Amino acid sequence: MDVNIYPSSDVKGEITIPASKSCSQRALACALIVKGKTRIYNLGESDDELAALDILRQTGAQINKFENYTEILSLGIEKLENLKVNCNESGLSSRMFTPLLSTSKNQVLLKGEGSLIKRPMHFFDGLMKDLNVKFSSNEGKLPFHIKGPLVPKDLVVDGSLSSQFITGVIYAYVASPYLRNEVLTILNPTSIPYIELSLSVLKEFGVNLELENNQIKFSGPYELQETEINIEGDWSSASFFLVLAAINGELKINNLNANSNQADIAILKALKDYGAEIDQQENSVFIRKYKANPFVFDATHCPDLFPPLAVLACFANGMSTIKGVHRLYAKESNRAIALQEELGKMGAKITIEKDEMHIESIFYAKPAIINSHGDHRIAMAAAILASRASKYISIENAKVVNKSFPSFYKLLQKVKEENFYSIH
Repeated sequence: MDVNIYPSSDVKGEITIPASKSCSQRALACALIVKGKTRIYNLGESDDELAALDILRQTGAQINKFENYTEILSLGIEKLENLKVNCNESGLSSRMFTPLLSTSKNQVLLKGEGSLIKRPMHFFDGLMKDLNVKFSSNEGKLPFHIKGPLVPKDLVVDGSLSSQFITGVIYAYVASPYLRNEVLTILNPTSIPYIELSLSVLKEFGVNLELENNQIKFSGPYELQETEINIEGDWSSASFFLVLAAINGELKINNLNANSNQADIAILKALKDYGAEIDQQENSVFIRKYKANPFVFDATHCPDLFPPLAVLACFANGMSTIKGVHRLYAKESNRAIALQEELGKMGAKITIEKDEMHIESIFYAKPAIINSHGDHRIAMAAAILASRASKYISIENAKVVNKSFPSFYKLLQKVKEENFYSIH
């Protein structure tokens, strides 16, 4: 599916952001550990959330969908037998469920699809063997052949590689009957907010752990409680509409928790530095275009903000800098190069020097045919930039947004009376 996005002189209105897929996938992982019932309200329908839900289904968990919630009935993990699990294209699910499913004594084959099978996960080769797991990979990539049980021990991990597999290790330790008083030490931690998010979801299930001085101290074994959990709105998805309003009008965006542990709530700092008018309430944000100051922002701990921030920087009155480029090379695409190439087609002036991305200001975007690179955030960034274009732009493979934000184009249309996009 290709989509044409048309320019807009002004956007205005009120939208509600869908559930956080980061929170949803973590809640589903914890629901698998529970020996009993979990009720999840506001579970989203992105491809990544559906992938995680399907992993639970493949493990034998019973899933019942009701009008307002989804109910998970699980028997736990340790008795699972010879599993074949497909993570589809979900990077978080693959990295989180690999250690978690290794707590079973039986064999697990973990596969993926599309771009996921090209993404490097070499850190598992040594890590899993250190934890008593018989493990093999395809030269550091999927598929994985796993034979547990994982046995927790005092462990030091390199946090510069990914926070996602660290979440998997945390959840695996909590699920393991062999856990006692182990300590997990994280060197060179990146994406700390995502680790904090993992711990906050775990707390909903009755296990309180803290990250202090880059260490998590366990005192197990634990037993997760049956619970009801409400999934908050997604700040990653909201970031694109927050930027849209900052460069092109005003919006009220609902379902955004002001006290969220999501890393991408940090978008508000960049928007304030840019000069947007912001009124943040407990569960919503009103944002209006005002000033357009150049800004400097460190996205090391929130790399998913690079695409919307690159768009924001295009319309600042001067050069802006986003730090943390090294976090972009192993996403759905090489996101640093994809942003440089595709937004560059539209006139964006992006240079990369070491770990910094520098973006010069432009007056408007040029029409272009955009290759999404199979990356949902590249497609969304191009669509937002197109709102300030001289003519429509066309995005190839535009449906890739379904990975995280299936309603993205419909919400774009909602904030503008005339046609904002067309499918062809």
